[in-house]
Amino acid sequence: MRLARAGLHGVFAVYKPPGVAWRTVRNSVETHLLRDLNSFERPAPRRLVRFLPSTVEGKDGKELTMTVTQLPAMADHPLVSGPIFRHLKVGVGQHLDPMSSGVFVLGVGNGNKLLPALHNAHLTRTYTVCGLFGKATDDFSDTGKLIEKATFDHITREQLERIISVIQGSNHKALLQPPPPLSFLPLRHYCLPREHEELKSSQPLSFRNSRAHPRKWSVKQSMGSDEQKPVGRVVLICVSGLAFLAWCVLRRTTDIDRLLEDAMQEDSPEQESQTPPSGQGKP
Repeated sequence: MRLARAGLHGVFAVYKPPGVAWRTVRNSVETHLLRDLNSFERPAPRRLVRFLPSTVEGKDGKELTMTVTQLPAMADHPLVSGPIFRHLKVGVGQHLDPMSSGVFVLGVGNGNKLLPALHNAHLTRTYTVCGLFGKATDDFSDTGKLIEKATFDHITREQLERIISVIQGSNHKALLQPPPPLSFLPLRHYCLPREHEELKSSQPLSFRNSRAHPRKWSVKQSMGSDEQKPVGRVVLICVSGLAFLAWCVLRRTTDIDRLLEDAMQEDSPEQESQTPPSGQGKP
């Protein structure tokens, strides 16, 4: 049993049916592997030495004595200890949508180390898409609620091939870019978008209950912790600004300041002479 568990390593592929989540398939595979491992013959339970009281015939009749016996350890019984194997390290190569079906790559044991290399290899993948013209559903799937019908006689083979070529070009462009990590793969859920509760009512939006309220909004949430400046740099900038303002107030008057004051005084009488008095009427 232990040897079978130690040799269970590798990468394999299973078929994922449509309408089943990828996590359900992974848990089902793990359950079947654990069931097969626990179905092997268990080792014999340990034998424990016990001193049990017993009676023997003596000169004065029956005498009480202690005899040495070996009993099986009840802690090793299957009904007490339960199954030996309860968990297996089963990894997923790529997440599939709930409505999609096809090849689903899994790894067990040391095979999980090969999954990132298999994901970065850009292996060729073939997808078969089924669609129905003239109908639209609320979640863009064939199982959703029908919300619109239209004619499709105007759709030609040339138009369809043009759209398919655009999709194929975008996929080729994505192959040249570095792949995202496995933990950040996008998942598409077939569900309706959630609407905000405030948009359903005809009343004006409340600033107190919105996300822009100071109690809910902060610079850390909007800019992130990486954008925050260190405390020493902030203190240095503040001290430099205060020192510059103090120098502007306490510095001595120079010739440039006197020239500026004279220019300002010369401009003020000209402006007063150009503006007519408020009490003078028009001729």
